[in-house]
Amino acid sequence: MKYYLILLICGWFPWYFAQSDVFETDGKGNRDIDRTHRIASAPKIIDSIKTSAVPNRPLLGPKLTVKVTTDTIAAATIETEQLLEKIYPFYLKLGMGSTLMPLGEFYVNSTRSRSNYYGLHVKHLSFFGDVKNREKQLMAPASFDNTSIQGNFETFQKSFSLQSHLKYTNHGFHYYGLNDPTIEKDSIAQRYQLVNVHAALASNRGDTGVFNVKTTLDFRYTGTDSPMADSLKDWKSKEQGFKLHALGTYKTGASTFYGGLGLRYNGYSYGIQDSILSFSDSGIVYKNTIVDLNPGVKSLLIQNKLSIDAGFNVSIDVANQTRAYFFPAISMQFALLNNQLIPYAVLKGQVKQGSLTGFYQENQFVLPNLNIQNEVNPYDIQLGIKGAFSKKFTYGVQANFIKENNRAFFVTDTLISTGNKFTLVYDSLNHTKIEGQFGYQAGKKLSVDVIARYHSYELFNEAKAWNLPQAEITVQASYNLFDKFLVKGGLDMSFGRYAKVYEAGTNVTAFNNQFVYDLGNVIDGNLTLEYRYNKRISGFIQLNNIASQRYLRFYNYPVIPISVFGGLTIKF
Repeated sequence: MKYYLILLICGWFPWYFAQSDVFETDGKGNRDIDRTHRIASAPKIIDSIKTSAVPNRPLLGPKLTVKVTTDTIAAATIETEQLLEKIYPFYLKLGMGSTLMPLGEFYVNSTRSRSNYYGLHVKHLSFFGDVKNREKQLMAPASFDNTSIQGNFETFQKSFSLQSHLKYTNHGFHYYGLNDPTIEKDSIAQRYQLVNVHAALASNRGDTGVFNVKTTLDFRYTGTDSPMADSLKDWKSKEQGFKLHALGTYKTGASTFYGGLGLRYNGYSYGIQDSILSFSDSGIVYKNTIVDLNPGVKSLLIQNKLSIDAGFNVSIDVANQTRAYFFPAISMQFALLNNQLIPYAVLKGQVKQGSLTGFYQENQFVLPNLNIQNEVNPYDIQLGIKGAFSKKFTYGVQANFIKENNRAFFVTDTLISTGNKFTLVYDSLNHTKIEGQFGYQAGKKLSVDVIARYHSYELFNEAKAWNLPQAEITVQASYNLFDKFLVKGGLDMSFGRYAKVYEAGTNVTAFNNQFVYDLGNVIDGNLTLEYRYNKRISGFIQLNNIASQRYLRFYNYPVIPISVFGGLTIKF
């Protein structure tokens, strides 16, 4: 077998190498050629192993068949309620006092309006009874009447607002400070007529980044009848005055810059009047003009807890000798404990313009022929704290230190009257006042306010601060029961009041070579009870001077003792 294979191989090789180079054959068959494809990615070097992505297969929710059915419901009903109380344009108050004192008030007001308001107010109060002194002796005739008419108009537009009012007052009374009930009434009669006009125009161009201006104008006219029935019966007093003030403000950020410019004028004359505005012969002529300038800036700091108002006032008194006064005008306060404790401090000064109108409003029994001067306060320092214990309780304590130069005091006139009129004396003093306040407010049901003041006067020439109290206490309270019964009460008390007299007598002491009369204490309590039949009609009872004290308002001028008023009010 071995030899057979060797022979076969040897015989096959020669045959193989002897074949031709071309080999041809015929055949049939199917060949599949794979289709080519293009690789989309670019070639790159892989030097790390990629982490296989975790497949995220969302859960398949079950397919449930939802059946929707509709049903009918009852129609909705809306309960309407009157949110705003109806306003009535007319209000009438009528009453009568036990001492023959008729009282009447009438108001006419516009109803609700977005931009305009107008109104008319008429008030009358008169007295036809008698007044007795502390010894229950009749005084001179003390009847009086006081009627006033005031009209108001206000408009509030997008870019400005205007406020104005016009008031006329007619006040007739008697200088009854005489222990002689038989004296002729006309000989001690006096009548004041006053006209007051006020207008304020303010621009409203925005709060921040704009300049706003508010301009106010106040005009007054005061005229009197003859001061006495004698050779001077044709002599009367009149006074015209106005106050013009412009205040510009510019607010940026937490600061408001402001500047004020004002002009005050007062013209007083006493003499024989030939027309309502002029005199043919004048015994006293006083004209005074004051120019005021007060720039400053208000700022809120430390998250609006600290408020600072820093500026100054310059007042130029144009009189016989022009004088300029400079006063600081600085105030600040800091809110602590969520506004429960607010300490504050104020430093300011001013020039108070004297006028017959101002003295009459303080003491109607003053002579109409006066020596009028201005009062100057070089400084007025106020230090205090205020705040609230809770939503119901508020409090405040304040101390004032005031320098008052040329302060006017009322003293009994003995030259051109029979002791039943007052003239003026001027003096300078250091005035210290300590005041405490307390308030309680329980919604609309109960409110109580208490104010107590203590005064200390250090005068240069006069023995006392005539007619001014050394201590005062004022209490005001109101109670509303079911909005049906309303109770209001008040108590005014004054202690340590003195008057200047010129001879010794009862309750008179000598002090610094002057005679001082003790006017006594004032304790005056008032109580008002009101019953509201409905929202339009109510009745009231008012008790004045419950303690029935015949205290002296001024020397020889006792007040009316207890009096009872009764009346009703109507809205329509």
